[in-house]
Amino acid sequence: MPEKTLILKSGACSWGKCIFCGYGRIAGKRFTGPELSKEFDSFFSGVSEGDAVKIFGSGSFLDEKQVPADARKHFISLCKEKKVGKVFIESRPEFIKKERIDEFRGLNVSIAIGLEVADDKSLDKVNKGFHLADYEKAADVIHSTGFQLRTYLLVNPPYVENIQDSLGKSVEYALLHSDTIVLINLLPHGNTPVFKMWVRGEWNFLSRDEFNVVIEKWRNNTKIEFDVETFGFVPKFPKEVMEDLKGVGEMYLTHPHFEVWQDYLARWFRPFEDKDVLLFLPCSFKKPYSQSTTHRNIIEVLKKSPRYMQIHQVMLSNTGLVPREFENHYPFNAYDWDERLETEEIKKRYIEVTARRIKKYLEAHGKQYKTICCFMKYSSESYQALVKACGELNLPFTNLLRKETYEEIKKEGKPLQTEKALRDLEEGTKKL
Repeated sequence: MPEKTLILKSGACSWGKCIFCGYGRIAGKRFTGPELSKEFDSFFSGVSEGDAVKIFGSGSFLDEKQVPADARKHFISLCKEKKVGKVFIESRPEFIKKERIDEFRGLNVSIAIGLEVADDKSLDKVNKGFHLADYEKAADVIHSTGFQLRTYLLVNPPYVENIQDSLGKSVEYALLHSDTIVLINLLPHGNTPVFKMWVRGEWNFLSRDEFNVVIEKWRNNTKIEFDVETFGFVPKFPKEVMEDLKGVGEMYLTHPHFEVWQDYLARWFRPFEDKDVLLFLPCSFKKPYSQSTTHRNIIEVLKKSPRYMQIHQVMLSNTGLVPREFENHYPFNAYDWDERLETEEIKKRYIEVTARRIKKYLEAHGKQYKTICCFMKYSSESYQALVKACGELNLPFTNLLRKETYEEIKKEGKPLQTEKALRDLEEGTKKL
């Protein structure tokens, strides 16, 4: 049946302490009953008879501090007036009281509870704020009223040593009490303790492929649904964890904030499908890169190419690979690496680390690109890292800056800004 979804921004989750949930930490304006009723009126103007209505509120629909009783009753009356096919709401167990859900009688209702993992010790570790007994009590109340229970389980919760074993036990338990189950790939919200665990290397999300392997055994179970991507995941560092990343050395080469971004780019990021030319570019002192003279010139030349929209620009720096679309994200916009302070040892490490990062990215996404090229100084460590990575993968690439040209301009202060270099770039893009 057609579905209509409303995202409520009234109030906040009464608990808001689960270590993995960023939504519950967001406090919206607490609407009064009449204010919320007006929002329901507006929403239902687009609802037709037979539609399924889903309400998400980063908390509990049955919490009267979040959704006042008069607004809840108005919502129910609108559902009945519109003759909706099904109603989906969410709630923590403590708000699932018989007298409240009795009001929904006459409707086809499914109430979702985020159980996450079926183990009391694990629930305590993730600071869920309730135990299995509370979940079971709520399940009994829901079923006694003739409604359905929908249970959310995390496929990869923190503190679990064996994901497959833990999930198997959780699914088995939830099937005893639930009408439907949703298996969710936990992704790190920036304002949560789990995000910090990810940065510290204490926990990791599952890639799409890894998630599909774990849940494969339940793929044909009609009671189980799968949610591999709960939100548009891009690493967003809270201000309180951002650091001063200006310097040269191992710390500023393999800093955890750089490493998790490279992990994200290799295991989660998906380049735009229409980008089939991968162009590696140097970084610049000025951030974001596109504001520097070198990059302004490069972009101006690239825009002349009929294939400009198919060119995926990716910078190489001590932070790793930096796709143009992320150049203004922390930490890519908040570091400085002074090449004048490089030692021979750190140059060697730079090539080693950068080659590893390039290799992982190309192993993940290389098949998407028909052409791999660069516009770089032949003497740079980034170029040498690119040679090393592509050599190990047996992938051909072309430097759009010709060697002959580089020999002529290499003693210039900023060789990539010279007319000869930019002319090579222009001629090279015509051949892509």
